[in-house]
Amino acid sequence: MTNRDTQTVLQPVLINRLDSKIQYLNQLELAINNNQVSKVYELLDSQKFNEQIRQREHADSNAHLSVLVSDLQNDIASFLAPELIDYLTSQFDFLTFNPVQDEPTLYDVYIGDWWNHRQLGVLDILSASLTLDNHLISELTATAKLPDGGTLDDIKIQEINKIIDGLEGFLSDNTKRSLELRVIEDQLAELISNKAGLFGRGDKLTKQSLEKKRELLLATQKRVPEVQNKLDEQQKELLKLEKLDVLRQLELQAIFTTFTDLTSFIAALEQIYVSYIHALQQKN
Repeated sequence: MTNRDTQTVLQPVLINRLDSKIQYLNQLELAINNNQVSKVYELLDSQKFNEQIRQREHADSNAHLSVLVSDLQNDIASFLAPELIDYLTSQFDFLTFNPVQDEPTLYDVYIGDWWNHRQLGVLDILSASLTLDNHLISELTATAKLPDGGTLDDIKIQEINKIIDGLEGFLSDNTKRSLELRVIEDQLAELISNKAGLFGRGDKLTKQSLEKKRELLLATQKRVPEVQNKLDEQQKELLKLEKLDVLRQLELQAIFTTFTDLTSFIAALEQIYVSYIHALQQKN
């Protein structure tokens, strides 16, 4: 077979593949021009669209076509983001969506708009899906099961309070130790003054006993800065745990203003793609 013959055989296959790519790009261009957001999502991932929206099992992938616009993902995300964010804000008005710097395809999602709010997950604009922070979800799930007045860190808080009580007790005794040290110093000074350096056996024992007490008190006094630092650390940890507890309660209150329970909230988050596409189709 000559080169010409080989080209003749392969030509229809090549032209067909080129046509499919051109058709894909034309369809995507038309969908964007006509603001057909649902169609854009279908063209970005037809397998996901057919399986989740049309309920067709084992649908074929169009990844070989969508890769054609892989270098345009940021631009496509910027086109899709405003409408998706508007929809999600209407469905989850207690969530805050912040664009990730230099990553137009991603948004950080937080519960609430208060200071120090916690991140719930990351929203991918191109897949209209939310990757959840499983640790935060686990905390909220456990907190929701607690009896009224209970906190997730009850045991830790009790332990820290015991440590704080002990440290504060040590520091509060510092005045007493200072007075005791002063008395011992006076006693030693008086003993030395009266005996003029000439000590009997009993005086020597008394002096040694007083000096030993003084050494112990001085050693204890030297620990004050260390104990104060430990107290500061424990108080900071206690405050951190108490703030976390308040945040969890705020988060649950925000969620329960819209959803009856945490399970339905999580289910709604996992179904963002389907619910959003259906909402788009109903508009059209």
